[in-house]
Amino acid sequence: MQTVLRRTSHTKATVIITALTTLVFSIFIYHELDNLNKYTRYIAENGKSALFHEEYINQKISLHLSHSFSGKDTSTLTPARICQKQERNGDIYGLNLNDHAFQPLPGTLQTKNPNCNDWAGDVPDLLFFNKKIGSISSKYSFSNYTGYLFNNTRYYIDLKKNYIYINKIFDYRKYIFSNWLIKKRNNIDIRTSVHTIDIDENALDDLENGESIVSHIYNDGDTQGNIISLLMPVFSSGDIKGIIITDINISDLTTAFYTHDRPFLWKFITLYVKDNHAGKIIDFHQPSLKIFDVSHYQTSITKYYTLHIGIDMQYFIINNIWIFILYILATCLLCAYTKNHLIRQHLLARESITDAMTGLYNRRIFSSALEKTIASLTGKNIPITTIAIDSDGLKKINDTLGHHMGDYAIEILGQAILHSIRKADYGVRLGGDEFLIILMGNSLPEADAVIRRIIQRLCETDSHNIVKFSYGCYQLAPGDTLEHALRKADELLYQNKRRKNAQRNG
Repeated sequence: MQTVLRRTSHTKATVIITALTTLVFSIFIYHELDNLNKYTRYIAENGKSALFHEEYINQKISLHLSHSFSGKDTSTLTPARICQKQERNGDIYGLNLNDHAFQPLPGTLQTKNPNCNDWAGDVPDLLFFNKKIGSISSKYSFSNYTGYLFNNTRYYIDLKKNYIYINKIFDYRKYIFSNWLIKKRNNIDIRTSVHTIDIDENALDDLENGESIVSHIYNDGDTQGNIISLLMPVFSSGDIKGIIITDINISDLTTAFYTHDRPFLWKFITLYVKDNHAGKIIDFHQPSLKIFDVSHYQTSITKYYTLHIGIDMQYFIINNIWIFILYILATCLLCAYTKNHLIRQHLLARESITDAMTGLYNRRIFSSALEKTIASLTGKNIPITTIAIDSDGLKKINDTLGHHMGDYAIEILGQAILHSIRKADYGVRLGGDEFLIILMGNSLPEADAVIRRIIQRLCETDSHNIVKFSYGCYQLAPGDTLEHALRKADELLYQNKRRKNAQRNG
């Protein structure tokens, strides 16, 4: 019974320890997962801010050009001087068509309008196009890439004077912006041209109403790569004069999202943009091996795109393996410590209730807990039987053979009792040569079997053949107390002794 109780205590302690360490582990894991979710949102906002900064540059340039086109021309660059540098190739006219021949202008101007005087007056205003880009861009950094600039192409399309200005030198022999240089009634046809960069009609309406818009992802004729274009109208005297377009390539966007402060994390990131209308998905990055996303975040970049960012379970496991190892070690160590502590407690408790000579329990085993257990079992009609045992002739052994042989007789009888009962039973040395056995779940027939085993054990171990005993058996009835059972067993014991004495004297 004591072994069962000890095992029960150990099981309860193990369950409690495991529950507590699991709770602490769960708190740590939740905290790490929450941090990962926050970092996922940080990645998204970091990339979005880079895109929005490009839109901000467009707005600043648009505002500057609107002021310049609407103001007075104070430049020393006259149309006559500009037209002296006009170049031509086939039906393409302009400035810096294949090299930097016109030094004041940093970029290339292309047009199909041969009349230079129609567009030369805008050239002084275009000189600030590149300067404004540089002054704004130099103030921006993202993803810990201080001073990183998108390797994009920004150009201005004038719808009034029908020319295109690009912010860098473009060799017309390699690429001509022919999609924009389509003329309708001698004007650039915006509604025909924008479809070449995948702008839908609704977005075009927004553009003509003065809003900044973004294209769908499309293949660029110059770079042959997938890009996104940002478009911003330029007004002059209340009317749309032109459009500023910025081409942003996919590799630049990927760089904007790159986790520079956590390069190992990047290997496990799923990053893609979904077109809300067409349903197309553009992948920026995918892990080489994917299990499932432990953290997923989606946010709208524009009304056309939704950004999806996921972090695979592999990263979460690898990054937090130390927490799991600590959890296992802490649980095992605490369970082992508790087990050893319970064993020590059990041994100490066992020593306090154990008779040193025989190894049986002593009187301290009788407790209210034992009384309640017996009352509960008898109340359920489970048999409980007590056996009172007393050595025969111990005084004679002490007087004739010596007290050491008397101790021998007590020890041999106690050992015989101990080895004849089950672990669930109680063998108790009450004092001197008086013993008590409490059989849990056994009735009188089983008690007789125990007596036979004790006698058989004595035959095997009592080499001096001096140990004899008398006994009395009593089976508890419902409502009987242990004290009542002891008294009844004692009465039967002494009846047995008197019968033996009468037979011996008769």
